[in-house]
Amino acid sequence: MAKSKTKYSKCSSCLTDKYKTEMTISLSVMGKIAKKEFKHYKELNIDIYSAFMNSDFEWACDTCLTTKKAVLANTGLQTPSMNPHLAYFDKNLICKSCGEEFLFTKEEKRFWFEVLKFWIDSEPVSCLKCRREIRVLKSENKILSEILKKELAQISIEELGKVIEVYRKWDKNDRVAFYEAQLKKRRKAATSS
Repeated sequence: MAKSKTKYSKCSSCLTDKYKTEMTISLSVMGKIAKKEFKHYKELNIDIYSAFMNSDFEWACDTCLTTKKAVLANTGLQTPSMNPHLAYFDKNLICKSCGEEFLFTKEEKRFWFEVLKFWIDSEPVSCLKCRREIRVLKSENKILSEILKKELAQISIEELGKVIEVYRKWDKNDRVAFYEAQLKKRRKAATSS
């Protein structure tokens, strides 16, 4: 007769099989969530450990949590989800902008999900450097949009300087030349009056 194979839960952080006694912290957190969600938790006779097998949520074993490879999450601060993260750990991702590998750290995850309230299944598509560049580009676009929605005659000398600065940074030499000519005319008119 074939011996039945014991099924274990695989720690999301270290990717090793763990038995109940090796994941007491995460089991305790999940038990509290179950008690909160199900009024008749005890009568339902729910096996919390089985919820960790092939789970869609992030959790960590006791070893990962005590060695600080992972940090415990505060599920109450996350956007409500069927599968909240019980722990955060570092994860390598590929930047869609530059193609380089980058680390989505456990601290960033905590900030993303508990402070910014992003959906649990979201993660950054760009590295921090590219995200900063994208923010700067958006800011520059906003500056240009606000200034260039005005008629050319209504744009101040200072605003023309900002437009030139942005276009110079973007290597738009034809636009730089155009607005420098406008700025030169404007300054000449200001000094002759």
